[in-house]
Amino acid sequence: MKIKSFEFAHIKSFKSLRFDLEKTSVLIGQNDHGKSSILKVIDIVLNQLDEKAIELGALHPDLAERLLPIFHVNAKARRITITYSDIDKDKQLHITVRQDLTFTVLETIEKGAKTTSASIDVLKKLRNHNRFVLIPALRDATSPRFQELFSKMLRVHGLAKIIPDSAGGTPREYRTLKDIRDRISSTIKPFINEALLPQIEEHFGFKTQHKLALKFDVDVQDVGEWILDNLRLGFQMTDDGDTTLALSEAGSGVQSGVLLALHRLEQQAAQNPGIQFILAVEEPEAFLHPQKQKELYQDIRSAQSDNLRVIVTTHSPYIVAETPFTRLGLVKKVGQHSALHIAEVKDAKEQKTFDAYSDDVNSLLFFADKVVFVEGESDARVIKLLLEKKFGAQSHRISIISASGNANFSPFLRMIRAWSAAYIPHLVVTDFDSLTKSTERAVLVGAKAAGYVLTGEALFHTKVDAALDKEEAEFSEVSIEATTLFKSAGLNVFVFTSDLEYALIATTNKAAAARVLTEVSNNGVDYSSGYDLNMLKRQIGSKGVPMNAMDKPPFKKPFIHRMIADTIELHNSHADIQRLLNVIETL
Repeated sequence: MKIKSFEFAHIKSFKSLRFDLEKTSVLIGQNDHGKSSILKVIDIVLNQLDEKAIELGALHPDLAERLLPIFHVNAKARRITITYSDIDKDKQLHITVRQDLTFTVLETIEKGAKTTSASIDVLKKLRNHNRFVLIPALRDATSPRFQELFSKMLRVHGLAKIIPDSAGGTPREYRTLKDIRDRISSTIKPFINEALLPQIEEHFGFKTQHKLALKFDVDVQDVGEWILDNLRLGFQMTDDGDTTLALSEAGSGVQSGVLLALHRLEQQAAQNPGIQFILAVEEPEAFLHPQKQKELYQDIRSAQSDNLRVIVTTHSPYIVAETPFTRLGLVKKVGQHSALHIAEVKDAKEQKTFDAYSDDVNSLLFFADKVVFVEGESDARVIKLLLEKKFGAQSHRISIISASGNANFSPFLRMIRAWSAAYIPHLVVTDFDSLTKSTERAVLVGAKAAGYVLTGEALFHTKVDAALDKEEAEFSEVSIEATTLFKSAGLNVFVFTSDLEYALIATTNKAAAARVLTEVSNNGVDYSSGYDLNMLKRQIGSKGVPMNAMDKPPFKKPFIHRMIADTIELHNSHADIQRLLNVIETL
């Protein structure tokens, strides 16, 4: 009876949700959007509903608060549906929660139906065959939970053979603990015999037949329990082991890692192949150095097996980068309502393509309010700087992704289309030449390859080709028309009148840009004199549209372009710069 998925209907902030354990292993999303709520609801169903609550069909108010919706649903059902496999057949169990804190457990939804004993048996069997372990984000070596788990693991893996249970143990076990007790007794006795006992005898008042003696009245079982209660984890600071640093004094990341290790040790999936273990870890990256995050996450993933699934919630770009694109689940809230989004992939070939890009793209896509796709490194560096000038600290909410060429936008557009239901605002930024025959109209081809349908394309080609013999005004007109063409297909595209380099230098920052080129040059040329505006533009690599090109511009370097961008004052910048920033702002 292996659980395959959970569905929520009007539970917490979710109107509807389907969480498929076979498809999604990492949950991402902003704070307070509902990632933890998913895990807590599952924890309630599989762990926290006790026998009495199930039999009575009544929730404790604390549990109800973690299940009932935070918005009005009127008469709509508040339901958790578990889909599970049973002898190669998929079946469902429905738990419906009422506003009065009662609930029903049903195998088939029927109006007015009451919980049946058969349904309760199914729930109990599901809980026996599926062990859900929720490890919260806050992990502290001084917490009672930590010590309880550590003591449990000491019993199972460390002291089980030496500490007899209450019924006794083997003679060898008994002798080992008895020896510990007797050594403690023999160490203590001399001190008491010399100090306290003579004093008692002196004040006795009469002679006794036998001398007073000290008896260390501790059972062997008590010695074992005392050992358990007083062992603590720490780190050996010297080779001889004489100096130990208490775990509670170590870094928070290390404490978190030890607790995770104990939980992973506890689950024992390998020893119980008939049970599905679901280990849900909130923010495994907590307090860890980036490289340690990657190590830990890779180790967690490698531990998964046929009967051990790991679910992770995370804010770590390093963990998200290590997760296949198609295993991510994005939890996103709009207003009061949260939703879980997963990638819609049409076939195995597309899945492989998406997963191949995961390491570079995932965190940039899913940790941003908006995404801007650009042709190359110069575009990425310059636009990032311009966004910082425009939006300040809030510019970090916008991701810039380089496609490494105007012919490579297609896979990125396909990837973001796979998440269309999550609506991640995005923009393609390209140069005018990507519309022309010389590049085989690269951006148009890429958009169509990604599934966008362009109408009126032939007429548009004619306008592009005609503009090549005209002035900047004609290029600008066609660039704006290109935006309209793509918009009608559902795609946001910004086209520079020429290219990014052409827009970097305007009359207002010409002198400052010339100083930059003079500083970085190694040919002794002073670019502050003898170079007009167009000549400077050619020096940094403009492709020459709408002006004649240079074969090898001497300053076509991303870092130089960024230095020039730093001289730009946005209110006096080239019209393309202002237009681009306005488009990004209104995405």
